[in-house]
Amino acid sequence: MVDDPVQDGRNPMAHGYVLASRVMSMGLQMVVPLGVGWWIDSVIHTRPWCMVLGAIMGFLVVMSELVQLAKDSARSGRRVDSSDRSSGQDKSD
Repeated sequence: MVDDPVQDGRNPMAHGYVLASRVMSMGLQMVVPLGVGWWIDSVIHTRPWCMVLGAIMGFLVVMSELVQLAKDSARSGRRVDSSDRSSGQDKSD
């Protein structure tokens, strides 16, 4: 049995840093298009339309990033065989 839940051999702390950086980049991906839209609105006086478009674009980018993060998490998780579920053992034992 492997005590380390991370299957790629990295330290759990390193795995945490990777997840933290992905979450921070998702925050920036939401804020930057909003800020760019606000700036464009202030330059061409179309307030609030470009800011709304920036918010929508940021939301779509973050949602696609969350889907990718969920796929990566599901792919790296340990798999349990259906016959082992009743006994409470996983295949890594």
